Amino acid sequence: MGSTKQREFNIEDYDYYVREYIQKSEELDKPIKYDLLRKEPFNLPDGRWYINNCPDKSIKTWADFVDWCGFVAKGKTPSKDKMIKLIYKLQSEKDRTLMYDDFRGRGCYHPPLEVIKTYWGTINNMKKELGLEIIQESMLDRSLSKDELDKMIKDICKYVKDDNRNFITTSEIDSVHEWLNADSLQRTIKKFYNCNLQTLLANEGISLGKRGRGITFDFSDGEHVTSQFEYIFSKYLREFGLRYGIDYFRDVKYSSFIPSYHKNMNCDYLIHTKDNDIYIEIAGVIEAYKNYFFSNKQITSGKSKETYRKDLSKKQKMFKENNIHYYILFPCDLTKDNTYNILNNDSIKLRKNIESFVKNNIDWDKVSKIGELKYSEEIKWGRNVIDYGEAV
Repeated sequence: MGSTKQREFNIEDYDYYVREYIQKSEELDKPIKYDLLRKEPFNLPDGRWYINNCPDKSIKTWADFVDWCGFVAKGKTPSKDKMIKLIYKLQSEKDRTLMYDDFRGRGCYHPPLEVIKTYWGTINNMKKELGLEIIQESMLDRSLSKDELDKMIKDICKYVKDDNRNFITTSEIDSVHEWLNADSLQRTIKKFYNCNLQTLLANEGISLGKRGRGITFDFSDGEHVTSQFEYIFSKYLREFGLRYGIDYFRDVKYSSFIPSYHKNMNCDYLIHTKDNDIYIEIAGVIEAYKNYFFSNKQITSGKSKETYRKDLSKKQKMFKENNIHYYILFPCDLTKDNTYNILNNDSIKLRKNIESFVKNNIDWDKVSKIGELKYSEEIKWGRNVIDYGEAV
């Protein structure tokens, strides 16, 4: 990162520059450091400017400001109330029982393990107080023997092969709470075999991907998918009894259902239901930019992502102008419940509820327990009003 041409910062636009700091930190997945603010690619006001002009006059240090933005600040212990909100946020994002390893690592909103121990002593004590599911007598890091590791690797391979495929991703491994998460598996494999998880799986003919894209798979009936996101959605459709080439179709040209369109863009899915034809786009390429897409905000982190966003916006406009039943689904939307509701309870209200679930926009000050997002609230920093409905 190098120095950049200095921008002029107007104090009247303070909230705007705070939003910039928050959004760019979320893209980075950790709070931007004080000494990097003025450098590319951030080009933000310096830390002293943020502190001196903060409307909260109790903010005296950079750690105070980072904490005030809602992040976990290095050098400042989050309050217990804030920790509770961060833990509920993590629970919602994982959508499964929390494991010990989920509290490792760092991030903008990651509840630090050491602070959990400070307030509760153990993770299980915390879970009891917060009403979260406990699945182990002890939540201490699971230390596997070599035999236990071998059995877990065997189970992973069986899970993949029983599904008639030859790939799995780290996120999919993390979603199965009977297994160690991918990071812990890597450490344990290194300990016993001095190699990595990719190598052990490759020996069984299975490839490991780090993200949902870049994976191809052919179902036995000829359907071809090019990402884990497509694979997940197609699996849900099949589990609900839909047949490829009969009940749903792939890569349908927009020119076939938009009379005024004569170019080559394709739609990911066309689904025939008893009531309507429903068109689905899966926005895997810009998975971290759901808020950007629905607020029509430019993506500056990559030209290809911004081009994709613009093209997807054109598709959305065509859907709306032609009164077509449609959903634009981001990876966080790919749940069985959402898929079932799309197939059986299709409505504008359902689409709006799915669109409004933007994790980074949840005002966690309003959350007292999982599942209680039944309100409309103007989001901090002037973001869109969001009706969360039954989002979590």
